[in-house]
Amino acid sequence: LALYEEAKFLCGSQFTSLMEFPSITKFNIPLVSSLVLLSIASTILNPVMAAKHCDFPAIFNFGASNADTGGLAASLLAVTAPYGDTFFHRPVGRFSDGRIIIDFIAESFGVPYLGPYLDSLGTNFSHGANFATAGSTIRPLQGLAQLKFSPFNLGIQYTQFKRFKSKTQFIRDQGGVFATLMPREEYFPEALYTFDIGQNDLTAGFLQVNASVPDIVRTFTSNIKVVA
Repeated sequence: LALYEEAKFLCGSQFTSLMEFPSITKFNIPLVSSLVLLSIASTILNPVMAAKHCDFPAIFNFGASNADTGGLAASLLAVTAPYGDTFFHRPVGRFSDGRIIIDFIAESFGVPYLGPYLDSLGTNFSHGANFATAGSTIRPLQGLAQLKFSPFNLGIQYTQFKRFKSKTQFIRDQGGVFATLMPREEYFPEALYTFDIGQNDLTAGFLQVNASVPDIVRTFTSNIKVVA
């Protein structure tokens, strides 16, 4: 509650509207609400960010199917109708008939919908990128379990982010039309970083949940620290 009030104070109407999605996407699950809220609040409570009142120039997102805007579709599995029918009126890489949570977050902060890092064809990354892919896990999976989920675990997504960050600045330095499709260097420390991942780790280790949760949390924490 304290985090919510502080976040609402810093971001005002932006944060309030973010928590009031259309009924089809409202946060009806307390755990989901808490995770998304903590992800946003942990970023905006940074003193530097607080001074700017949540004026994020870009968003960088990491996660699984709940946050995938086309990563898996671009790399491994095409998304077909009826996905996308309600809002986009065509399949757009999301495992939803409309927008997903990260889309509403982007709208609330005035940032364009995030293009997936794995889809480079005509994608504009000037205001952020999405490294989430459906089926991703926090921990690398071993044995037969890895065949049922995406190979792009959170560690891989972080590696992709590092490469993206260095590559985009090289492209901007070269100038030309492609430079305008890349985020500015100063956007990275000022951006909003969001994470929506972990459900597949619990599914993969359903019979050993109690034993695996501490390691899942440790791996998740270490990845957040290196991104930050």
